[in-house]
Amino acid sequence: SLKVTEQELQLKEYQERVSELESSAAELLLSDELQSEEGLTDLEQQQAMWQSIEETEGLHKVYLTFDDGPCKNTDKILKILKDNDVKATFFVTGSGSNGELWRMHKAGHSIGIHTLSHDYDAIYSSEEAYFEDLNAVQDIIYRETGERTTLVRFPGGGSNLASNFNKGIMTRLAEAVQNAGYQYFDWNVDSNDAGGARTAEQVAQNVIEGVKKQRVSVVLQHDIHGFSVQAVEEIILWGLENGYQFLPLTPDSPPMHHDILN
Repeated sequence: SLKVTEQELQLKEYQERVSELESSAAELLLSDELQSEEGLTDLEQQQAMWQSIEETEGLHKVYLTFDDGPCKNTDKILKILKDNDVKATFFVTGSGSNGELWRMHKAGHSIGIHTLSHDYDAIYSSEEAYFEDLNAVQDIIYRETGERTTLVRFPGGGSNLASNFNKGIMTRLAEAVQNAGYQYFDWNVDSNDAGGARTAEQVAQNVIEGVKKQRVSVVLQHDIHGFSVQAVEEIILWGLENGYQFLPLTPDSPPMHHDILN
């Protein structure tokens, strides 16, 4: 009948939508719940599953990211993250590592490439110079962890104006890094710890107020600033108490790209 045909089409649609979900954990969690429900048609079960997964996926997500380490403060962040069972992402430089990269990796955090030198004039002098800098950090990460990364954060971000002396360099690099198999991440919540913020209270307030405005937040902090590190636990506790999910960035995370200005 027409009614049965429409039901079959709806069932097929829901099956396809569920199969495309990235979160296998959510599917596993829900499967046990659905098996216990009696008297439901296949279509109703699929509808219930999709609604529940949508609710799970609808959690506001926070990606804490820390630039410019490793440094003397990095282990303090790692302890805070461990104590609160939260994963984060570190965009690292060529600064000396005393095993921090290995500890990040072992704890399940994501590691991304930031820059070897943070020398804008050198890094953005050419595409070749940029990739030389990138590859140097990649080599350090591989040497310390045994694995390579495909996560990148441009020095100054994709919207930086420090590269203006080389017209169009950021436009070309944004395309080039992705063509090379990398994904770059900017941010949409700025702690301002490299700007006007000078206390842990200011950093926490900036992050919390910024996160409130987003469904998916990529937060920028710098582990080289001790006062910013002091704000991390307050941010996490507030987030957990208010139902936010903290995740590490992966190549499959929603890309956060600024408008490129050069």
